[in-house]
Amino acid sequence: MLKTVIRRMFSNFWMIICLLLGSILTTALVSCIPIYTDGIMQRMLTKDMERFQLDTGKFPGEYQVTATLNYNFKHEDRVRALRYFDKEILTNKIPQLDLPLYYVSQGFTMGDLKIPLTIEEKYDHTSDLMFAQLGTLSGIEDHIKITNGRMYSKERVDGVIEVIASQQAMKMQNLLLDKEYILLNPIKDYTEACRVKLVGVYTYKDASDVYWTHGLSRHNMEFMMDFELFGRDFLVDENSMVTEAQWNCGFDYHSITLENLSRLANVYEEQEKWFARYRSSLDFEMPVSTILSRYNERAKQLRNMLWVLTVPVLIMLTFYIFMVSQLIVSHDENSINVFKSRGASKSQIFLSYLMESGLIAGVAFIFGPLLGIFICGILGSSNGFMEFVQRTALPVSLTPKVYLYSLGAVFVMIITMLAPVVAASRSTIVKYKQEKSRMKKAAIWKKFFLDIVLLLIAGYGIYRYQQQQKVLEATGISANELQIDPLLFLTSTVFVLGAGLLFIRLYPYLIRAIYWLGRKFWTPVPYISLIQVGRSRGQEQFLMLFIILAISTGLFNANSARTVNKNIEDKIRYSIGADVRLKALWDDNQLPVMPGLPQAEKDKIKQPPLRYYEPNFNDYESLPGAELATKVLYREDGVMQTTLSWADNIHIMGIIPDEFAKVAWFRNDLLPYHINDYINLMVDAPKSFLVSANLKEKYKLKEGDTIHISWGDQNYLEGVIYAFVDYWPTYNPNPVTKGKEPPGLIVANLSYIQNKMALQPYEVWIKKTEDATDKQINDKIVEKDMQLVKLQYTDQELVKMKNDALLQGMNGMLTLGFIASMLISLLGFLIYWIISIQGRVLQFGILRAMGMSLTKVIGMLACEQLLVSGAAILIGILIGGIMGDLFIPLLQIMYSSADQVPPFKIMANGADYIKVYAVIGTMISMGFLILWRIISRIKIDQAVKLGED
Repeated sequence: MLKTVIRRMFSNFWMIICLLLGSILTTALVSCIPIYTDGIMQRMLTKDMERFQLDTGKFPGEYQVTATLNYNFKHEDRVRALRYFDKEILTNKIPQLDLPLYYVSQGFTMGDLKIPLTIEEKYDHTSDLMFAQLGTLSGIEDHIKITNGRMYSKERVDGVIEVIASQQAMKMQNLLLDKEYILLNPIKDYTEACRVKLVGVYTYKDASDVYWTHGLSRHNMEFMMDFELFGRDFLVDENSMVTEAQWNCGFDYHSITLENLSRLANVYEEQEKWFARYRSSLDFEMPVSTILSRYNERAKQLRNMLWVLTVPVLIMLTFYIFMVSQLIVSHDENSINVFKSRGASKSQIFLSYLMESGLIAGVAFIFGPLLGIFICGILGSSNGFMEFVQRTALPVSLTPKVYLYSLGAVFVMIITMLAPVVAASRSTIVKYKQEKSRMKKAAIWKKFFLDIVLLLIAGYGIYRYQQQQKVLEATGISANELQIDPLLFLTSTVFVLGAGLLFIRLYPYLIRAIYWLGRKFWTPVPYISLIQVGRSRGQEQFLMLFIILAISTGLFNANSARTVNKNIEDKIRYSIGADVRLKALWDDNQLPVMPGLPQAEKDKIKQPPLRYYEPNFNDYESLPGAELATKVLYREDGVMQTTLSWADNIHIMGIIPDEFAKVAWFRNDLLPYHINDYINLMVDAPKSFLVSANLKEKYKLKEGDTIHISWGDQNYLEGVIYAFVDYWPTYNPNPVTKGKEPPGLIVANLSYIQNKMALQPYEVWIKKTEDATDKQINDKIVEKDMQLVKLQYTDQELVKMKNDALLQGMNGMLTLGFIASMLISLLGFLIYWIISIQGRVLQFGILRAMGMSLTKVIGMLACEQLLVSGAAILIGILIGGIMGDLFIPLLQIMYSSADQVPPFKIMANGADYIKVYAVIGTMISMGFLILWRIISRIKIDQAVKLGED
């Protein structure tokens, strides 16, 4: 039987090759789902931790436990508590992490100490005293360098403990090198605790060393001594003066993978419960826990989004396999019935095709995952839809889950390939000939109006989406907190299938109408084409449905990618407001307060009325690459007073109208009129206010009303409402926090504010020239040593956005879906037409024998392609456009309403359509060339002889 199967496969060599390529591609695409999902989620996890370190300055791999002893333990209990905590943390808690460690350190501090500033025989609280701490840190010797003096001794020298201090501690406490200090214990009537000698000054050996995650600031009041000596002298006495202890370790966060992620999360959860039992004494900090919690939310977003984007592709692949299998079985149906007439059983026929499909599936199972790895490596560098850049490769690998997915794909492929065989094996040669001569019965889906049912389901999906979107807008919660209806993820594909089937239902009537309209004018070429298509037994329906699904999915992917990318870009530009946004650190007239001074002492200092000193604005205007700079006052602590009410939670923005209009970025569809029309209202009216629409609704305001605004300890400023706005640069009208009302906004003239109120620090918004770079501006800021409290570059945020793993995942999967759609379309297109032509060799031979030229035969096929493939492509483009308008907004349900500012907007780009049309054109051209090659090789005498036989 194996020889028979192989002989049959070689007789259908090119069709088997196409089916094999399609099967390998199908397996590769299915295996891409776990490969790409795991790879992008691993990159997302690593990027999140790296970004956390850059944004906060904290090392994500830090593990820290701080024990506060002076408030919760008596002197006689401290050492016993320390020993218990020390053993539990070092021998149990830290090893549970099971990750590579950079370091493990222990630190102890005696904090309730003071240093006398004068030498007296007896010291008490009336003497001049300075706060001091004596501490130790294990392993510190390997992570510091001595800048002055020397390292401390590991033993007492003449009863004196040698210590070192940081450079900052030397300055803050006016310490002197090589001087002895007496440390007093105020709790024990200021008796002498010990004597220390400052022998060295230290600083970092390497500022980037993870050992110094918290920096040296926590040691600014501390003398540092040898760790072993501290233990012998101060951790053995039952009346220990140790006030604080710390245990730190730093693990390699790059070693956190998807495999050990859940285990690490469980370890953290269990340890947090244990530390909570001692919450009055122990403070547990593990920064990676906050990242992991955010990661789980982002991972859920990513999974939901990837399934939304891959479901259409998976359904399309299933259709492809079924279509090809049905065509091959239809081509072999005569041979199947001949075998049955010669004594072959159903099981033998089924087994032969099972072996054939098993061979194809086995090859696909071997090579599919390897191709999937290659595809994911390319997609990892996606920078947009069908855009690629040089980027670090995704961490992809072949895991058991990948082969499990591939095995599932192979199993489905085998079932799909065998489905047409089951029906064909039940027939006999007599039934086969009879059915060929009979009129084809209506398909089951037509009888039960499956197309209408699918469209109704899609309509319900849209309705469910609208309802859930209203909930998100009303509550401000994230979509992850809301139970999302899984049907929403299928509605786009269901719509395409329903619309495609509806077109196929109407297609025969369309062909008849075309034939009837031109029946008096058709030449032989279009006449034969119309007759052939009109009298077909529906073989072309699967091809048409497949092309419609592929083209619609491709366009949907292109528009989805453009829409999401552009909306996120608009969100960044809107939230920053201009190309560059900065705020300087303004000097004021307030008296400096010494760090470490008790609050009671701070309260005694009488400060003069606050007054700010404005920096030189020309410094910002003269920055290289700055086309225009403008002042923008922005306060989030404003209040508003009307004749009948008072309101807080008001954001106040002061602008210079003509400059603001040129510098600020704003999308033109957000207001009924162009933003410049609103700004023009303020040019000649200094007291004019623009007010957010939510204040109008809540406080029943109208144009022409007089209101008063203020913030802090400023006097009230009177103004007149000239217009209401729903959106304004940087203003978010949605509730950012669940259950909290969104803030209001009032825009006023900055010159009017400055004339009536005390000078306040303002922001500087800058518009760059076309050729300017952020580096030029930043280098000048560093060169001039500008002291800034805020600095934002829109272009840099856009780069961060492009590098966001979630967005990369979306772009990669959309690109993957598009490429898959086009490749599978090409293969399906070729298989169908090759089989169709091979089954019509006799017809072509007869037409050639009757005198029809090869050119006219090719023209006849071209007309058929136009009627079948061309119509399917046009309808696919039409349905793809409608699909985008209806279902691309589903993607915004992945985000909370607070994140959707400015509002989600469907956007298309001509370049994306050109990419789609170019691929479609290439597909048709390649198919047509192959068909022409096949037809040109048909020999008339052999075709006619075949018909006689």
